[in-house]
Amino acid sequence: MIYDTIDHIHEYAPVIDHLDSAGEQLHTPWVVGTQALEGMHIRRSEDELTPFSHRFKASKDSVTVHMVLSGSELVATTYHELSKGKKPDGNGHIHIEDGPVAAALTLRKGDVVIFMPSEPYCLGIETAGTASPPRTLTIELDT
Repeated sequence: MIYDTIDHIHEYAPVIDHLDSAGEQLHTPWVVGTQALEGMHIRRSEDELTPFSHRFKASKDSVTVHMVLSGSELVATTYHELSKGKKPDGNGHIHIEDGPVAAALTLRKGDVVIFMPSEPYCLGIETAGTASPPRTLTIELDT
């Protein structure tokens, strides 16, 4: 997992394929929903946060880039080993139904977190004092 600010996302481009293309999505019109472009799947959301359920997912073969554009949210990750040997669903995601938390972060406006292929994560966790749903941009980059 990489945690930084959106302003520094370009610094990771030498080691993550297509990351420059992900940064360009910050300058496209905001439309809530999911779209597929060459080399990436993009999800723009303003979803309500949910209580933590110990359910994690991982993109089997993609790097997941998650940016918070407004508001804040809690995200968590569990141990990479829990995804080993699990078969992905039709969308290439591995699901872990009951994982322990290995690390948790509060993401605020301007923050980005990058998860490597098969690294389990949980996004959009509700915390006390969360006023409104965050606006987030999540991009899965083909590797």
